[in-house]
Amino acid sequence: MKKIERVNCVLKGVEPDHPPMGFWLHFPKDINSKGVEAQVAAHLDFKDKTQTDILKIMNENEMRNNHKIEHLHEWKNIPKLSKDSKLVTDQADILHRIVEGNGGDCYLLGTVHGLVASLSHASGHSYSVSPALINDHYNRDPSAVIEGLKIIEENTQHVLEMTMGSGVQGIYYAALGGEKNKFSDNFIHQALKPTECTLLKQAEENDAISTFLHICKEETVLENYQDYPCDVVNWAMHESDYSLDEVHRIFGNKVYLGGFDDRSGVLVDGNKQEIQKKLNKIQQEFSGNRYIIGADCTLPTDIPLAKLRHIHDCLRQ
Repeated sequence: MKKIERVNCVLKGVEPDHPPMGFWLHFPKDINSKGVEAQVAAHLDFKDKTQTDILKIMNENEMRNNHKIEHLHEWKNIPKLSKDSKLVTDQADILHRIVEGNGGDCYLLGTVHGLVASLSHASGHSYSVSPALINDHYNRDPSAVIEGLKIIEENTQHVLEMTMGSGVQGIYYAALGGEKNKFSDNFIHQALKPTECTLLKQAEENDAISTFLHICKEETVLENYQDYPCDVVNWAMHESDYSLDEVHRIFGNKVYLGGFDDRSGVLVDGNKQEIQKKLNKIQQEFSGNRYIIGADCTLPTDIPLAKLRHIHDCLRQ
């Protein structure tokens, strides 16, 4: 069975020859700084060395702003993108080249950054600072922050449309902001969630595209994402208090992606025997659900790729 077929079987509720896997990482900064060709080559090399069923195409073309927002009126000055902006066209070039180089082998995911991540980037502050700023400004004048969020939504719309038209099979939507006590309920439910659901509805209506919802960070309130249109759910299983039964009550019969911790534990620190033992345990825990073997989030950049190839070999057995 081909890798794309294996993933599609799980998505359609058909039993595959064995469970598919999907792992990803951020490539070294020196590769990203070399431009499109180097990034494309790194992705295809990762695919060949790991034999992953799903190749997530990273998106390092972020909506960063050199100006740090400090005042309410500055949110409306967030730079606007068009479909011809370099940020969009550079990512389109990477996607199209990887689609061509993949030759129909792996199931391809195009990364779309969630609205909070891009709003944080556009604020000019790190994520250790931006949530408090956004909360403060939203409490003082919701319309000011919503004006900036609207710009980010329109920018993301260009990225989403470009990604869906690039030849990938799925969208990897990296949601951020649902962590416990990070943002106010008013901001999440009045501004963020309706806007993100509207975006994801477009992908849901495209029969050729599946949506992988990545819920980033630790201690997320999964109920915040209960109504998000998606086919696959991926969250920090090892840094949350939810059992699989509780997750199933929230998301229903979705496909679940994960099993391994991304920054510590057996996959990062263990040997082949320990990884295989953990893999067997994961499959037992996921039994009865549709699932894809993966990790909570991106793996360490320097993780030996032979470890991921070993998971592939174990699954084939």
